[in-house]
Amino acid sequence: MMVLLYCEDGNLRNYLNESNDYINYKSKIDKLQQIARGLLDIHNAEKVHKDFHSGNILFSYHPFISDLGMCQPVNIKQTVKEERIYGVLPYMSPEVLRGYQYTKAADIYSFGIIMNEFLSEEIPFNDIPHDEFLAIKICKGLRPTISKDIPKLLADLIIKCWDAEIENRPTIKELYQILKEWY
Repeated sequence: MMVLLYCEDGNLRNYLNESNDYINYKSKIDKLQQIARGLLDIHNAEKVHKDFHSGNILFSYHPFISDLGMCQPVNIKQTVKEERIYGVLPYMSPEVLRGYQYTKAADIYSFGIIMNEFLSEEIPFNDIPHDEFLAIKICKGLRPTISKDIPKLLADLIIKCWDAEIENRPTIKELYQILKEWY
C-alpha cells in the first residue's frame, strides 16, 4: 500500500487559477525557491526528472514535485531517439527536441518555463498548437513571452534558464542559491 499526501490546491496551474488573492512576488519567489529545492534534491541524487512541467508541481501550502516515473540516473547514456521523446512540448528543451539526451540542463530549461508561467500566470504557448511546428520554432529560439510586469532581475534569470546553449544555463544549486538570497 502506498500513502500519499493529498494536495488540496492541485497542480501549479490549479493553484494559480483558484487563488482568490493576489499572489505577490515575495510569495512567488518563496514558492519558486521551494520548487528549486525539490529539483536540487533530485539532481543531488544524480537523477534527471525528464518530465518537469507545471502539471507535475502539486500544492498543499508548499509545492511538491511529482510524477517521478520518468526520472532516471544522469549517467545513463541514451539518446532520445533510443528511448523516445516524451513530455509536455512547451517545457521541453531544444536539445531534447533535437534528439539529444535528457540532462540536468534540460530540467533547468523546464524550470525557466515554469518560472515564467508562475510569475506571469500565463500558460506557455497557450495560443499556438502544440505540434511539430512548435517544436521546430522552439529549436529555432522561440520562447514564451515574458510579461512586462516581471521585474528585470527575475526576467534575466528566466532567460538564463532557457538559454539555447546548455552551458549558459545555471545549475540547480546556483538557481536555488539565487532564489534563496532574493527571498
